[in-house]
Amino acid sequence: RSSDERNAHLPEWLHYYNWHRPHSSLGYQAPISRLGLSVNNVVRLHS
Repeated sequence: RSSDERNAHLPEWLHYYNWHRPHSSLGYQAPISRLGLSVNNVVRLHS
């Protein structure tokens, strides 16, 4: 892929990596789950 293509897909990949992908070092939880946010805070941060 070209740099432009990588740059275009990076935000989507980062979102998946931090919000959805289970990490073995975190007990197969997504990193965002460690914040312990309420639903209202997640919606605000997840926009």
